[in-house]
Amino acid sequence: MASVAELVKQIENNTIKNEDLIFCMEDHNFGVVTMSMFKAIERKYCNQRIVDRLAELSRLLKDNKFIGPWQMGHVALAALSLLESESSKKKFIELFENLNENDKFLVDNFIKSEAYKE
Repeated sequence: MASVAELVKQIENNTIKNEDLIFCMEDHNFGVVTMSMFKAIERKYCNQRIVDRLAELSRLLKDNKFIGPWQMGHVALAALSLLESESSKKKFIELFENLNENDKFLVDNFIKSEAYKE
C-alpha cells in the first residue's frame, strides 16, 4: 500500500485507483480528505466505506470552517448527494432532514456553487 503522500500525488495526477480514495478520506488532514472526496465525486465512485466516512464527517458542522462559509460537515453532506449512488443518496436524505434551516441552505448552496469542481 502506498503512503498517503504518494496517494495525494496520484490524486493530483489523476492516477489514483478508486479503491484507494477511501484511504485518503480516512486521513486526519482535511485537505487530503477533501481532495479525495472531490475525486470520488468527479468519478462518481462510491462504496459503503465512503458513505460511512462521509456520514461521520457530516457531523463536523461547527468549529471546522473549511471553504468559504462551509464547514467540513456541509462539504461531506454535499458529497453524499453528489456521488449519486443509491446508498449515498439514502444516507444524504436521512442526515439532511435533521439539519437546521441554515445548515440545509449551506449544503444546498455548496452543491449549486459547484465549488468541488477544479
